[in-house]
Amino acid sequence: MSFTPLISRPTTRLLVNRSIIRKNPLMSRATRASSSRLLSTSTPRPSSSGSGSKSGSASGSGSRSDSGSNSNSKRRYLPYALAIPASLLLIPTLSADSSSSSSSSGVVEGQGDSSAVPLSSLESASISSLIRTYLVYTLICTPGMVDYSPQLLHAFTHSPIPGLKYITEAIIRSTFFGQFVPGENVQECLPTIKELQQRGVASMLNYSAEADLSTIQIPQSASNENGNNSKNVAEQLEEIARNDRLQEVFNALKSAGEFEKSLPENAKGATSFALKVTGLIDPPILTRASTTLLRVRPLAASTSPMSSNSPLAVPYPGTPQSSDVRILAREPSMGEGKELLSLNGVLGSMGVKDTDEGLRKGDLEELSNLWGKLKKIGQVAKDNGIPLLVDAEYTWMQPALDAYTLLLSNEFNRPPAVGSPEHGSWKGPLIYGTYQSYLTRQPTHLAAALNHAQEHGYALGIKLVRGAYFDKERKKWKKESREGADPIWPDKPATDLSYNGSITTIISTLSSQLASSKPEGALSVIFGTHNPGSCDLICDGLKEAGLATELEDGRLQLRDDVKGKIGVAQLYGMKDDLTDRMASKFVFDGRPVAIKYIAYGKLAEVMPFLGRRAIENKSLMSGDEGAAAERKRVGSEIWRRMFG
Repeated sequence: MSFTPLISRPTTRLLVNRSIIRKNPLMSRATRASSSRLLSTSTPRPSSSGSGSKSGSASGSGSRSDSGSNSNSKRRYLPYALAIPASLLLIPTLSADSSSSSSSSGVVEGQGDSSAVPLSSLESASISSLIRTYLVYTLICTPGMVDYSPQLLHAFTHSPIPGLKYITEAIIRSTFFGQFVPGENVQECLPTIKELQQRGVASMLNYSAEADLSTIQIPQSASNENGNNSKNVAEQLEEIARNDRLQEVFNALKSAGEFEKSLPENAKGATSFALKVTGLIDPPILTRASTTLLRVRPLAASTSPMSSNSPLAVPYPGTPQSSDVRILAREPSMGEGKELLSLNGVLGSMGVKDTDEGLRKGDLEELSNLWGKLKKIGQVAKDNGIPLLVDAEYTWMQPALDAYTLLLSNEFNRPPAVGSPEHGSWKGPLIYGTYQSYLTRQPTHLAAALNHAQEHGYALGIKLVRGAYFDKERKKWKKESREGADPIWPDKPATDLSYNGSITTIISTLSSQLASSKPEGALSVIFGTHNPGSCDLICDGLKEAGLATELEDGRLQLRDDVKGKIGVAQLYGMKDDLTDRMASKFVFDGRPVAIKYIAYGKLAEVMPFLGRRAIENKSLMSGDEGAAAERKRVGSEIWRRMFG
């Protein structure tokens, strides 16, 4: 992750860096031509919780222009595009700016001391990582870069031109991969996890690799008698890939557990793992199961006695029910379930068409096997003290994922009996579901989940997000002419209203649960957001509910029974300023409130993920608080260190 230092003494390194800039022909021209612009571009603006004043981020510049030419504004990137790659190769890592400064800070020594203020991401970063960040966000600001990144990556890595694949991977590894992925496995991520913990930031790991089936070796015995084994080979490739992913999940949970064991008691439980269930089963099975669930649920509800606590009417894709176990975790006592295979029909209110395929023969067995895997994953997570967050997917497979999350919550989120040996070590729910606020079902779905948890005696784990599949969801609904409006709110303000409304609901419910006769059943929540306004709402809500107290210096002190129940997360490599702000907003006494979502995996496997993630989060990279703002913030720090 870092470059080999050329000279070890910090003072000499600084002189060498300035000398490189002066003497290198490529850099000297670019630097002299753009130094005044870099200085004005990098000047930090006063922070605010909302959108700042308009800058030239659309054209790639926030500095004052000497002319009104748009072309000149766009060409302003050229010096940076030339200078920064050279500096990545020539400027050594300043270890004094990273690990040494972290270890000498009062944060590490004073962990658990309420007077300790965590280091910011800028203060703890090496000069080379800052330059890499500046380069990456400069490229992201380039028009079309995000939109075409998946196609470009695929074209370069699959090109017949000799060596192009390796050159491309080398560039990606030292730029985008290094910015957004701290390692290829958990062991490589551990230094980052430890550094984040010292800065008052927890880690949420996510194995984001997508297996390249062409690289997996199939035993020779796989051939069938007829020699026509292409389908069997493909199925075996898929099965091998799924087994590899399952083993990686176990390895990750155990490695994260070892890290947790090294922490003080008051800091344990902050490291978590985001699970992608679609990596453990053929995704079309989840889609078919979801269609059948949507058809069965009204039938199950119609045979149940009506009461004042009857399930709420939740829009597509609905909300899970206890009866879903008949499909997803079927036991022999329930029969073979042949009647489920022939179930069909239209359910317009739930977006189901007559042509939507339901369960096939063999699907119930695959679903039952998946449930066995999930229970084993849950047990390993429990044994290692690592909260497990079930990732959300497209709505057409979300009913099955919601139902598995409910089954896991029933299994692992039940508080131990008061007075039992396990009661004293209870830290809250182990299983978290993902609640996507851009879906119109969000308010009623959240209310239904809160009610179900209360009625069935388990603590609810919530990961609240806005959502990332906007375009695909809307296009699918329109293309297939499904009944009614698509499942997404009509615009971003409506999504923001849904998200912020959920914040209020969750905090209010948490306050009530902690004040009840069974506080051990209180929910826990991780707010996934890159929106400063939502972060302000979280902080204000905690104060107003009496769950946190504001100190004289403006920081918040969580109530003892709230510690570990509130987290605020951003993606690794993005919105570091907001993560810094949340880390410094709360008293750091061992258990961080700020969290980084850390994707990891081998470079070749993660590249498709990186391309899609860029598109899914394109809105986060635009505007005054997006990539341009991050580039300015980092540029200011580079200028301060090298010329200040």
